[in-house]
Amino acid sequence: MTLPDTPRWVEANGIAADPTHWREELGRGHALGHDAAKLIVIVGEPDARALAALVARCPQHVLLVEDPAIAPRPAQRAILHTLPDPDALPESEGAVPLPLDAPLPESLAGELGWARARATIWTTYVDGEPASFAYAPWRSATLFDVSVDTLPAARQLGLATITAAAMIRDERAQGREPVWGADEGNAGSLRLAARLGFVATDEIWVCAP
Repeated sequence: MTLPDTPRWVEANGIAADPTHWREELGRGHALGHDAAKLIVIVGEPDARALAALVARCPQHVLLVEDPAIAPRPAQRAILHTLPDPDALPESEGAVPLPLDAPLPESLAGELGWARARATIWTTYVDGEPASFAYAPWRSATLFDVSVDTLPAARQLGLATITAAAMIRDERAQGREPVWGADEGNAGSLRLAARLGFVATDEIWVCAP
């Protein structure tokens, strides 16, 4: 089954393109998983017992599902956004690619270390240290997923806006368009998406570990 190249499936298509991914049949549905990212996307209408067995084997993986009715754990709605007018992105002066040999903040070392092997991480500095980070963890043929992290001490400075805008411009230059996903309760992420010009277009459901 080939999934459409739409915002809802950017992670699934990105996982499927990664040589380290795995796939498991679940009756009338299937799972696409990536153990390093601890992420599983459920496609179709999975058999409940088969899905429960998979979840029991992968208790630390985040699950993405189309329908909360099939979620094997409590699910939260994530709003998916696209960028209709990329030319209106805010200025990104001050953001630069993170050097490959730059030390990573301890709180984000695992996540950023994994990302640095896959994509350029863009960053902005505070007092000579990288403080805000943006990268594309997943790519499909025409889309890329946006991920932004800012250290707590550097928040409310506008750095995430600058860093995300720089990363989006760089990825768009390679022929793909951005997808922004934010849990509906994450007011900060939703505000940042709006500041960058994103608009809501779809949804998916997230089951935390």
